[in-house]
Amino acid sequence: MFAGTLGRSQFFVRSSLLGLAETAVLSICIAIQHEAFFGPPGEGRYRLAASLFLASVFFGYNRISFAIRRNRDAGGGELVAGIYAIATCTAIALQVQALIIRTSDNPMNGMEYAGLLYLLLGGLWLYLQFAASAPDAERNSSDSLASRSRANENDDAGANSALSRAMEQAIAGRKPIPAPPAAAQPQGFLGANRQAPAPRQRTEFGRRGVK
Repeated sequence: MFAGTLGRSQFFVRSSLLGLAETAVLSICIAIQHEAFFGPPGEGRYRLAASLFLASVFFGYNRISFAIRRNRDAGGGELVAGIYAIATCTAIALQVQALIIRTSDNPMNGMEYAGLLYLLLGGLWLYLQFAASAPDAERNSSDSLASRSRANENDDAGANSALSRAMEQAIAGRKPIPAPPAAAQPQGFLGANRQAPAPRQRTEFGRRGVK
């Protein structure tokens, strides 16, 4: 769901269709439970708030996915995608809280902070929409570096776990402690092991000849 990239045209079309679908679903939920929506605030709106929360989470998940893929296509860092994801989750929570406490006299009660977050999300959406796509070489290099770092982390974790299991089995007595591999000896002519040369003997000359 979060893999791949999205161009500017694809991002615009999918985001627009997703926004229309979200508006239609939320309107249907409010129309079915209009008595709770126009009723007094409090526990009578819990069911409506729960249904709107589930629908908003589904559409918010897709919006975050589109933003991450578009940000990867533009060659952006992880900061923009992280801010977009956090702002989306916070706006959904504030929207549900405002729905429960809103009154008929003041329909916008509790929507102040959610409105600021939606303005931030709108600005980030415009940034992602008009950001130019990065060259394929830069995008592929960044993806390869990320995959290489993940592979190295997995190899290190696997080696450490295998070493810890071998030590536990050796301590428990089920298996002997593995001996370190012997150093490879230099090969001589026709594959025969070449012996190390014997140390030279020093000769000393004394008064009575060679010692």
